[in-house]
Amino acid sequence: MSIPDWQLVTDHSDISDSVLLDWLRDTGSLTRRLMAAGNDDFRVEVLAEQQQPARADEAAALGLAEAHPVWAREVLLHTAGAPRVFARTVADLQAFNAAGVHLENLGSRSLGELLFNDPRIRREPIEISRYPARWLPADRQQPGCWARRSLFASERLQLLVCEVFLPGWPPAA
Repeated sequence: MSIPDWQLVTDHSDISDSVLLDWLRDTGSLTRRLMAAGNDDFRVEVLAEQQQPARADEAAALGLAEAHPVWAREVLLHTAGAPRVFARTVADLQAFNAAGVHLENLGSRSLGELLFNDPRIRREPIEISRYPARWLPADRQQPGCWARRSLFASERLQLLVCEVFLPGWPPAA
């Protein structure tokens, strides 16, 4: 797979795992859901926060030119004793700087805490796709992982949030 084939979650019909599909469709806070599903051991492991060129699919979703500079944050979300979700958030670097939002200061706090507690931020529809293994952290690269993404937007900023469910999560019902 060269790039993901993002489609609205409502348009996807090739996921037979009803538990996974429920997680992919959920419009609530993934952080809260992971906390509830774990053993009160939820944590965020920051892998990277840096400026980089937008990937083609990210640029298209944000209405930017390919390779346009974006701010990117990559994390692993841990619960129930292991990393369960790889998450990547990107924003147009110029808009990010102009908005005066200080997401780079989140540290090991979850972005979901911010997004779901700010009434000015709206979530656009969820899209899902298989995720390219080469885009996952080196020690987590496995083909066929399902991912979801959506835009979170306010007047001043758009954030594209992608969450990749790592093998073994969610657990079978």
